[in-house]
Amino acid sequence: MNLQAVAIADFMGFLMLIAMLISSHVRRSAKRDEFRIFTMIAIMSAVACVVDFLVFYSDGKEGPLFRVINLLGNTYCFITNPVFVVGWCMYTDLKLYKSRARIRKRYKYVSIPAFILIFAALLNMFVPIVFYMDESNVYHRLPFSYVFYIVEFCYMLYSVALVHKYEERYGKVRFFPIYLMIGPIIVGCVLQAIFYGISLIWISLAIGITAIYMSMQNEFSYLDTLTGLYNRAYLDYLLESHSKDPGSHMGGIMIDVDFFKKINDTFGHSTGDEALIDCARVITLSKPDKAMAVRFAGDEFILIMKDSTDEFMQKVIRDIRDEVDLFNDTEGRQYKLSLSLGYALYDPEKDNIDSFFKHMDDNMYEEKIRKHAKRE
Repeated sequence: MNLQAVAIADFMGFLMLIAMLISSHVRRSAKRDEFRIFTMIAIMSAVACVVDFLVFYSDGKEGPLFRVINLLGNTYCFITNPVFVVGWCMYTDLKLYKSRARIRKRYKYVSIPAFILIFAALLNMFVPIVFYMDESNVYHRLPFSYVFYIVEFCYMLYSVALVHKYEERYGKVRFFPIYLMIGPIIVGCVLQAIFYGISLIWISLAIGITAIYMSMQNEFSYLDTLTGLYNRAYLDYLLESHSKDPGSHMGGIMIDVDFFKKINDTFGHSTGDEALIDCARVITLSKPDKAMAVRFAGDEFILIMKDSTDEFMQKVIRDIRDEVDLFNDTEGRQYKLSLSLGYALYDPEKDNIDSFFKHMDDNMYEEKIRKHAKRE
């Protein structure tokens, strides 16, 4: 064991995580579940960097204090690993689907292997099944410790599968470099499992978490902080790019939330924000794979897609309406979502960006007026 190498690795990991937590404070202050999970796993990993050094330092030193540090510290590290990987999977799931109901439904089962590992680590304090310290207070791994590495690897694969399944249905996920996150972690875990006496897991976690933070910073520039959809700045870039391609047959759908003011007035602005998040989720789940969903302004959203026809746009609108009905039937909110939609096709020979928006907006308001007239 090279204590100096362990100290350098753990110290660098700790500094990276603390610097990231400080610099990301504003970004994480938004009260979103994925940010809470991100903060939790970052803090636990930072603490683990300190604990990891302490257990290496205490290893082989005699005395009850060093033995307690060795036992409790290694127990903490073994508990932190399954908590981290389940937290990472939940973070990925929330990042993609933004659904608490989905988390509650799925993770009472997905978390079972992690809970078993946590129980095993706690039980190990009384009955050695994961590791033990001999009479000289020297740490020894037991065969069951490798189950931790196997289960954690499976959770990492599960997070990759989540992303791939999402992309197959809804298109590429931007600003989410999952392989930059899990790549260093898998390499660190494999090397630490093979070579006893080195400590690479926590510096690997720090590198992975920092990679996700860097993507969060890029995302912050182009994504709406409330809904997670693209913002007006990204829309301008997208339209500029599409409008220069005369053969793209770009289509757009303007989407407005019906009776949104009433939701705010009846239930409060926090519920209104929840309704906007739900609208974003409905749009994301129902849009075609390569369509770009944008929060345009307030309670207005826009879908932009290439290679569109009238028939295709009408099908997309039907899919959105079906998703709204499914949401209202299954989510049990205190409000019902209703959306007015209007579409337009961009003709590069006749239209400019302003006229394209006007056609979408006019068609959307025709439907909105009909709904309000019917309600009155």
